[in-house]
Amino acid sequence: MRVAVFGANGPTGRLLTRDILDAGHATIAITRHPANYPITAPQLAIVRADATSESAVKHAVEGVDAVVSTLGTSFSRRPISLYSQSAVAIIEAMTEIGARRLVVTSSGAVDAWIDPEWNWIERTIARRVLAVMGRTLYEDMGRMESIVKASDLDWTIMRPLGLANIDPPTTYAIAEGHIRGRQTARRDLAAAIADQLARTDYHKKVVAVATTNKNQSIPATIWREAIKPRLPNVDRRGQ
Repeated sequence: MRVAVFGANGPTGRLLTRDILDAGHATIAITRHPANYPITAPQLAIVRADATSESAVKHAVEGVDAVVSTLGTSFSRRPISLYSQSAVAIIEAMTEIGARRLVVTSSGAVDAWIDPEWNWIERTIARRVLAVMGRTLYEDMGRMESIVKASDLDWTIMRPLGLANIDPPTTYAIAEGHIRGRQTARRDLAAAIADQLARTDYHKKVVAVATTNKNQSIPATIWREAIKPRLPNVDRRGQ
């Protein structure tokens, strides 16, 4: 199988690219900064492209069988359109070339559901972040999900609960709709996405992903993953 990875230069995208290569698939790592890409492999091609440019995306995915996306950006009070614009460009390109399999990364925060096992501090902090800091980001993720669901592709939408860098070993669980848990290790999200390339049971479904054996402080995770990237001189385009 030949797989294109959008957001390949982000922390999750790099893990995902390695997992896909380890599974024996020819892989195209799509990034805006190919000169800085740290992975090399015989079956890896590195392509420069802006995921919101329809012409660039069409060129980048030529000849692929599947597309996966871990595109991401930082919280902002300004309108965000990365997720929805890239979804339109990717779906149009896949439809044109006849590729069927699409796996995109969204977030459990798109849904209003909150794990009843969270304590009141976790619930309060999560709601505050989602309602204020993350409003424009999650609104655009919601638009992306609607665009993907309306397509005729064999799509799967992956919803991690809250991405974090958690040291191995980790284990994870997936479930359609909601799943109890506090966080999702990036390595677990990457493994779950790579696994979907060989599965058909979650076609046209929204899937929650959670790490089951470890978790970190939610306030600390929000600082590291949501607030710190907004500081000056930080450039992110991948989850």
